Amino acid sequence: MTALPRCCLKVDVDTHDGMRDGVPRLLDQFRRLGVRATFFLSFGPDNAGKAVVNLIRSPSFLRKMVKTGAPSLYGWRTILSGTLLPARPIAAAMPDLVRRIEAEGHEVGVHAWDHRLWQDHLERLSSDRIREQIELACDAYERILSRPTRAMAAPAWFATPESLRLQDERGLLYASDMRGGAPAYPRLQGYASTTLQLPSTQPCLEELLCEGIRDPARWVEGVLVEPSEPVPALILSLHAEVEGGPYGGFLEALLFRLRETHRICPLEELAEEVSSGTPPLREAALAALPGRSGRVFTFPEGGAR
Repeated sequence: MTALPRCCLKVDVDTHDGMRDGVPRLLDQFRRLGVRATFFLSFGPDNAGKAVVNLIRSPSFLRKMVKTGAPSLYGWRTILSGTLLPARPIAAAMPDLVRRIEAEGHEVGVHAWDHRLWQDHLERLSSDRIREQIELACDAYERILSRPTRAMAAPAWFATPESLRLQDERGLLYASDMRGGAPAYPRLQGYASTTLQLPSTQPCLEELLCEGIRDPARWVEGVLVEPSEPVPALILSLHAEVEGGPYGGFLEALLFRLRETHRICPLEELAEEVSSGTPPLREAALAALPGRSGRVFTFPEGGAR
C-alpha cells in the first residue's frame, strides 16, 4: 500500500482575540477530527491597530483590508488595539491555554513578541531591538512550557539578514519564516543562515480573498494548488483569527479533503526527517506575492504558489 503524502498545518496566532477565542475553536476541531498541527504564538502586546499607518502609506494594504473584510474578520476591538484602545497581551497572558495546546498533542513554537512591530518596522530596527524582540518571545515561551523553543516563524513571512543571524544564535531545529520551495538553508543578501527553513508552500485563504476569489467552492482547491517545485510535504498556513473565526466552515471542508489525500502531521516531524539528510543552501530574496500587501522572504526559483 502506497503511503499518503504529507501535509503540515501551521497555525499563526497574531492577536489577543485570535488566541483567546480562535485557538480553543481550532483545538476542538482538531481533536474531533484527529488532527495534529503546529501553533506559532505571538506572546507580547496586540498592537494590531497600528496597522492603520499602512492605510496611508500603502494602497495595496488598503485594498487588502477592503477585500478581506477586515472589520468583520478581526473585529473592531482588534482593529483599534494599541491605538485608541490599550494593547492587550497575547499568549503571555494565557499560559494555561498555551499548555493546553501542547497537552493535546500539538507542537508549539514562537511567532513573535510584538507582531506588528516586526511586520512593519523590521528593516529599520537596530540589532539590539531585534534581539530584544526575539528574547522577549522566547523567554515568555520558556516560562510557560519550561523548555526552550525549537522552532520560530517570522510574522508576515518577513526577515532580514540580521534577524536571521540573531535567530541562528538560538540553535533551533528549524524555522518557518519563508514562502515557497522545498526545505533548505537560505542565503539572503549575502548572509547564509544556519537554521533550516521549512517554507509555507501553499497560499492562505486571506490571499485568495484579496485576489477576489469569493466562491467558497473554490477555496479548498485554491489553497491546495500544486506547488511549483517538488516538496516533501505541503505546508499550509492557517490563522487563528480566520479559520478559528468566521471561516471555520472552510477549515472543516479543507480538513475532510486532506484526511482523504494526505497524512497530516506537525512541522517538527518533517524537520527531524529533513535535518537528518543534507538540505541544500539556496539563494533567497524578499519579493512580492499575489494577495499580500508587502514583500515576503522566499526562494524565488521555487515560487510561493
